[in-house]
Amino acid sequence: MNIAEIKTRAKGLGLQIGRMRKADLIRTIQTKEGNFPCFETAKDYCSQKACCWRQACLPSKKSLKDWEKKKKAYTKKLTAGLKDLKKQLTDLEKKAQKLVGKGKKEAQDDLNRLEKMMATFTKKRQRLGAASEDAWKITKKGLDDAWNDLSKAFKKAAKKFK
Repeated sequence: MNIAEIKTRAKGLGLQIGRMRKADLIRTIQTKEGNFPCFETAKDYCSQKACCWRQACLPSKKSLKDWEKKKKAYTKKLTAGLKDLKKQLTDLEKKAQKLVGKGKKEAQDDLNRLEKMMATFTKKRQRLGAASEDAWKITKKGLDDAWNDLSKAFKKAAKKFK
């Protein structure tokens, strides 16, 4: 869609366009239409499959910048780590079934807490995919801290089952 067509669409929505840049204009249209104003903010992935701006939005080059490569490798590492923790959780749940009385209740409480921590961590990890360069640095720090907390909680819970 060329700029004239974009301006026509904006005017049809009752927008005052003035001298807006193309990306800002499209984001304004996205907002007015009730969509997420994300045009040209995606780096290598966009979850908005039905967006009419998708082809113009996504970068045509597939070459990743250094920080994007690091983000991709980090995400892969976290995914593998989560898979391992899920396996450990399954093993702990099997051990917890063999317990009785107060010990079983405490073990189940620990397992429930671990599941909640994993769910929270998974949500944080998912946000990483859409993070820009600056947001990536901040998000990574938060994920590192969350991963350390999750790992410590798993080790502490596993000790109770020995």
